[in-house]
Amino acid sequence: MELMRRLITEFPDQMRDAWSLVENTPIDLSGFTPSGALILGMGGSGISGVILSRMLAATSPVPIQSNSDYSIPGWVGPDTLVVACSCSGNTEETLIALKSAQERGARIVAITSGGQLADWADTHGWPSVRFPGGQPPRSQFGYAFTSVFHVLHAAGLASDEQRAAFGRVGDHLAAGQENAISRGESLAELLDGRKVLLYSDASQEGLIIRWRQQLNENSKMLCSHHVFPEMNHNELVGWESGDEQILAVVFQTPEDHPRTRARMDVCMEIFQEQGADVVVIEGDGDNAILRFFDLVHVGDWTSLLLAENEGVDPVDIRNIDQLKEALSKIPY
Repeated sequence: MELMRRLITEFPDQMRDAWSLVENTPIDLSGFTPSGALILGMGGSGISGVILSRMLAATSPVPIQSNSDYSIPGWVGPDTLVVACSCSGNTEETLIALKSAQERGARIVAITSGGQLADWADTHGWPSVRFPGGQPPRSQFGYAFTSVFHVLHAAGLASDEQRAAFGRVGDHLAAGQENAISRGESLAELLDGRKVLLYSDASQEGLIIRWRQQLNENSKMLCSHHVFPEMNHNELVGWESGDEQILAVVFQTPEDHPRTRARMDVCMEIFQEQGADVVVIEGDGDNAILRFFDLVHVGDWTSLLLAENEGVDPVDIRNIDQLKEALSKIPY
């Protein structure tokens, strides 16, 4: 309990340190202009790619895709930027996918705290960002996310204005820490014992996946997520079986499409007609980056406080350990 609480409390400091780290870690791509970017990573290491592929979709001059698998898309080649992110440096799926990218001549950048990925970067001369390790990957989100963004910016896929916003995140989170805890306490009480469904605009899907992952790992809770407007074409019909056991958590931001917000309003009425409770969550901050990190921090606190209320260990990952032990006996 104490470890995860300390790590979440120190998240504003991690963001300050992450900003300082990338400021002092230039990524030299020697004028390389990618035709596309692929971000490799799993779980707490991979969520950065999921979020950024959506966050930058409307502004990046080329496609950005996240990749959480052993295999990689057929379009990866010499003109592709491949960013491999693994906190431990030993993530099986990421390393196997990276070998394929290397064989195809892709331009590679590594983000890690050590392990095999760091060794490969040193051996092959790949640019890299190295951050402190030894903690659960989900608690290193600030380092991983800021580093991946830093690499994409170096490749010309993110703007100077977007990058500059990162410099304010640590102070913003520190100033809002008590408010984030208070919101987390209220949400933890509402989530306790409920079937939780997370919803957002499609552009914010990475954010609600982060929330789902934190509830999965820290709180040991199963929950699901879906996005607007896609859920209106399938899941909404399934709401005919909705009931009072469900809590629908709807994330809203100023960046949501106006038609999507209209859809949310109608659907929240439908959810309530089925007996479900609905909670709307919005981020604090004067720009999209600050609001995003505020919501990440609130989600971290919510998952921790729910774990504490239930008396479960937020650090324990026994099911993943069991899986890894079984896989270690199967050569690849």
